[in-house]
Amino acid sequence: MTTLSRVLLVEPQFVLRRTIAMVGRDLGIVDFHEASSVGRARTLLMTDTFAGLVLDLQEGQQALDLISDIRRSQLAPPNDLRIVVLAADLLPGEASRLQELQVQCVLTKPLRISDLLKAIVVPK
Repeated sequence: MTTLSRVLLVEPQFVLRRTIAMVGRDLGIVDFHEASSVGRARTLLMTDTFAGLVLDLQEGQQALDLISDIRRSQLAPPNDLRIVVLAADLLPGEASRLQELQVQCVLTKPLRISDLLKAIVVPK
């Protein structure tokens, strides 16, 4: 039995979060651990280790601060954690800020789950 990559999924919309998590697990691609908010994600990142992070930008600055803290090794070692961001609309300056924070991919909502799974899986 192959161990799936553990990825933290931070998505405030319950139905979308559960659907993404179930599809990832059912297809045997990713073992998503779910958080409904940046605050809950911080708690999980302090107590557990993940291979990646999928983060909705709905919480704005708090979400950007979380990524910044990860990159400064204050959370989730190692600081090269693979990060995929979900956004309905990017505010001016957010795209360049995400690039500075070494976010691997930004996906716009609505999204295809297959695109998300391709973005978060690390090629071997």
